[in-house]
Amino acid sequence: MTGDMTHQSKSWLIAGAASIIALVWLLSPILTPFFLGLLIAYLGQPVVDRLSRTGRSRTTGVLFVFLMVTIILCGLLLLALPQLFSELADLIQRAPAIVDYLSERIEVRLGALLGAGALDAFDAKMLKDWMSDWGQIRRMLVAGGKELFASGAALFGALATAALTPVVAFYFMRDWPELIAGTRRLIPKSVLPRAGALASECDSILTGFFAGQFMVMLALATIYSVGLLALGVKGGLAIGVIAGLLSIVPYLGGVIGLTIGLLSALYQFQDWFHPSMVLLVFMVGQVIESTVLTPWLVGDRIGLHPVAVIFALMAGGQLFGLVGVLIALPVAAVIVVALKQVLSASSEFEFGESIEALSDQTDSPIATETAGPDEEASISKEDSESSKGNE
Repeated sequence: MTGDMTHQSKSWLIAGAASIIALVWLLSPILTPFFLGLLIAYLGQPVVDRLSRTGRSRTTGVLFVFLMVTIILCGLLLLALPQLFSELADLIQRAPAIVDYLSERIEVRLGALLGAGALDAFDAKMLKDWMSDWGQIRRMLVAGGKELFASGAALFGALATAALTPVVAFYFMRDWPELIAGTRRLIPKSVLPRAGALASECDSILTGFFAGQFMVMLALATIYSVGLLALGVKGGLAIGVIAGLLSIVPYLGGVIGLTIGLLSALYQFQDWFHPSMVLLVFMVGQVIESTVLTPWLVGDRIGLHPVAVIFALMAGGQLFGLVGVLIALPVAAVIVVALKQVLSASSEFEFGESIEALSDQTDSPIATETAGPDEEASISKEDSESSKGNE
């Protein structure tokens, strides 16, 4: 009967997990503000907890967190972003000249390597015309952008997400203790200890990941900015900050920062030395990140193989777009921890606990059912002696 109950529990568990996955899949277009709100609440609720211990209400604590976030965002908008937009606009204006310079250098290099006659067969003029047609490329990009933002559904979705996320975050953060207590009441008492251990492990992983990743972002932004400014690259500070902030998505910050830095250095200095040094700066940053920053600040908390990291990022992007890419790794880490717990519980159900663990549980029905022949003989002997004594 115990086996039937165990099998039935596993069946219900699998069915429940499949139902949750299907529900998330169906509701994925509208879940973005709720995921973002939950993430913001999770990151901000420790501050609210500390403020509530001083006698202040949780509503006051939540409003304080929102005020601090608003001040930080306004500071970035007033101080950093104007300079960043100015440097990006300057880079876009210089882009046609950069393309012309690259095409000329390619033509010269090919002529030196293959000979003057070989360029006719290669049709370097066609290559130059194709690379120099920046106006057409820009028009295509502008047209694509207009099409994207002209979509009423996309615009409404973006506005709804921006409007709903703070509201959802506010209620999640304010009512966090009630949400945790309600979740505990939904969990059967038999699995509550294991669920508590799972939640504690997930919380430890997520806390370490976010804190460590934030420090990695700041360190990379500093390394890239200092390196580019030391080389005299225009917009080096903005490029370094962009690369550092985008490093929250693996590989994205390095690729974008390196591309912008190479183009800017190539046009500004028109040699190969400075672009090579830009490449060296980003290589040094990546080496420091992989060998020092990530092991020390983040560590092996996620425990994902690089291929699994790429798959998680692609799956998150497919389901929830940019937000999915941002939350892919922590969600994948939680899923890995949950799977480990499920497999551990399954192995215990399948193979049973050790004899040593059961030796102290002689009053348990499981201990009686799993008693060996010697133990059964001993129990029978004790029962016989007991019955004789009673007689």
